[in-house]
Parts: sequence; structure tokens; C-alpha cells
Amino acid sequence: MTDTKKIKKILRLLNRVYGKPERFKSEAPMDVLIRTILSQNTSDTNSDKAFAVLKANFKSWDALLKSNTKMISRLIRSAGLSNIKAKRLKDALSEIRRREGRIGLSRLKNFEIDVSLNYLRSLNGVGPKTAACVLLFGFGMPVMPVDTHIFRVTKRLGLIEKDIKVEEAHNVLSRKVPADLIYDFHLGIIEHGRRTCRAQNPRCGICVLYGLCMFKKKEYYRKKGEKS
Repeated sequence: MTDTKKIKKILRLLNRVYGKPERFKSEAPMDVLIRTILSQNTSDTNSDKAFAVLKANFKSWDALLKSNTKMISRLIRSAGLSNIKAKRLKDALSEIRRREGRIGLSRLKNFEIDVSLNYLRSLNGVGPKTAACVLLFGFGMPVMPVDTHIFRVTKRLGLIEKDIKVEEAHNVLSRKVPADLIYDFHLGIIEHGRRTCRAQNPRCGICVLYGLCMFKKKEYYRKKGEKS
């Protein structure tokens, strides 16, 4: 089975179990950037709370840039690593304004994907996942953000090599997953990683992808689930 056929089959099975992922309205690219920086090393619940607090306290990202770093840190405490993230936010906003003459990323839609990724990754605190999220959710570009769930699940499914690094996984999966399926595949795999293909004690006994999975311990966890 080719990778493309396997990916399409995986997505069909995931949609059958979890439903087809909801298509959200594209966010403003700057909002995606801020939200994703806040999401680093924390849960969506915590980062969403911090993002909402920023939105409530600042009428624009220009206003945030003018604010005191310590104040920003206090406001985003729920996201964790608040001192680091506050500095990253201000550094990114300052650099974008320096390059663009304003705080905005609309010019990236005119670039090739690799150019846009390099632009974003040159900003302090912006790694491959954050950059990919901005392009996928802010511009609708076919780029695969790879978080811990996607990295783990796609390894177990044999879509990426077991010794591959996260940074390379972004490039490999962006090439392998058909452009029109990236959005749904990204959300579907994350859902599966959270609910079934967990890092600890994966629920292999009820996994709809069991027959496609190459995880060496899947039979062990299937039997363990039957006994529990």
C-alpha cells in the first residue's frame, strides 16, 4: 500500500470514529502566531485562557508591544513559562514591525511556502510547529504542524521513520500527506493521539487503526486492555 493510500484509509477510519474534523474559520495570522507561542509546552486549555486574557487587555498587538514585559508575564501566567513567553511575544512583535513597518504578516501569502516558513522561524521563539501552524491556520497553506501527538502516532503507523527528528518530520509529512487532506489529517491524528493512541498505556484493543499500525508493542497493550 502506498503512503497516499494508507493516509486516505487512516483518515476514513478516523472520521468514522471521531467524525470529520470541524473546519474552523481561518484566524488572523498574527493571532495564530501569538496563540501558538502561548501553547508551547502547555495544554490548549491553559494557552487559550492566556490568549483570551491578552485579547481582553489589549486592543491591538501594537498595544501589547508597548506594554511592560512583567505585566504581560503576569497576564499569561496560566500558559506556564510566562517570563520566557512574554519576552518571545515582544521580540516577535518587535521584529515583525521592524521588517514590515507594522505588526502584520499578510505579505507571507505572496511567498513560497519555504520562504514563509524561514521568515517565521527566524523570529525568536518560533520553531517548526509554530511556523507551520501560522501557515496552515492563518493562511490555509498545505503545511503539516507536528506536535507530540502527531509525532508519536505517525511513527507508530510507520509514516515516518522511528529515528527521525521532529524538525524533519514536518517536511516529510507535509510532502506525504495530500495537500487537500493536511487540515483534516492534522486534527484527526491529534484527536486519536489524545483519546486512543496515548503515549502511556495506548488503548490498542479498541484502536480503529490497529491493522495499519506498526507499533511493536501493540499486541501487548491489546492483551493488557482485555485483562483490565
